[in-house]
Amino acid sequence: MLINIKPSKSILDFCLPYKKNFSDLVWPNSKIETWKMTPLNKFINYKDEFKVESYYETNIDNKIDILKEIDSNHIHFLKSDFFKNNKMTDVILSNTLNAFEVFLPDNFSSNSYVNFSSIVKNNTWASSVIIIKTGKNVKANIKFDYSLTSNSLCTPLILFDIDDNSNLSFGLNVINKGNLLKNSNFITLIEGNINKHSNLDMVVTQQGVNMSRSDININLKNDFSSFNLTGIYFGREKHHKDITACVNHIAQSTSSNQIVRGILDGSSVGVYQGGIKVAPNAQKTDGKQMSRALLLSKLAESNSKPELEIFADDVTCAHGATIGELDKDQFFYLLSRGISYDEARDMLIKAYLSEILNEVQNEFLYNQLDYAINFWLNEFNSKVAA
Repeated sequence: MLINIKPSKSILDFCLPYKKNFSDLVWPNSKIETWKMTPLNKFINYKDEFKVESYYETNIDNKIDILKEIDSNHIHFLKSDFFKNNKMTDVILSNTLNAFEVFLPDNFSSNSYVNFSSIVKNNTWASSVIIIKTGKNVKANIKFDYSLTSNSLCTPLILFDIDDNSNLSFGLNVINKGNLLKNSNFITLIEGNINKHSNLDMVVTQQGVNMSRSDININLKNDFSSFNLTGIYFGREKHHKDITACVNHIAQSTSSNQIVRGILDGSSVGVYQGGIKVAPNAQKTDGKQMSRALLLSKLAESNSKPELEIFADDVTCAHGATIGELDKDQFFYLLSRGISYDEARDMLIKAYLSEILNEVQNEFLYNQLDYAINFWLNEFNSKVAA
């Protein structure tokens, strides 16, 4: 089913002050601390004006009425501090062409998944606002797949509002299935509000496009809320990948876990910025973050920036980051057993990637991550063989 829900008049009126021509937009630059390692004015250098076009396809049955128009009752979500203080919000709202809500009512439960896919055509900019809202006692799986082409730009803004006693699994995949791209950039802003006894499990994968950034801000607003992020990026040639995530522990007995892995080849660059903020009243917080990057080339570069900001006493918080190459001793051992160089390299890469699969307990998200990994391995091997 094709989705092309235009913004309501109230949303258009809200976006009107941001309306600008593409050439007049001001992109986040290195003067902004959170954008220092991914200054967009360095990557967004298109010479021609874009055609503004955005649509989604979904597997939702017509009988299931979960898609709604975003109206004036939703505008307060777009006025949050995260969106208000993020320069990228101005860019997204300047030319938003799709705006819709995915609403899962009380007691909605499904083991299958709701899938949304978007293909951004040549010389096209796709900008959209999406709100995913649940009632109480919801269990659901939602996946968004984005595919870009040359000279294309995709900038979705996604907001989660998860009510009490709900569990939502969410996948966001950026995968290019075509040949090498030129000037393909993907930037998304994601904010989540998680309420009492609710959980958001998220998997983010990035590969194939020239530059991609997922900027994530999660608010654990009520007791016993939780958030788990598993992210993986694959870079080759001059690709630039960025996963930036901040979890705000606002209530007591909340938990979060951020696990990010990267594989970088050629002269690609990977960035992970992970934040954990614990409010004064957020006692018994459990917050963790860990990033690892594997460099397959001497020209590849990985930047990791973990941050902890803690204002409570009774908490458990930890962070770690490692950057390395394929283990030379393991390489030598495999070669000494008669295994070819290419086979040994593949075995070590697969072993590295299997670690992140083992961290994912949800079958829906596991399959999504496994698909992204196998897709990259096939692409990587075909490039090496060529």
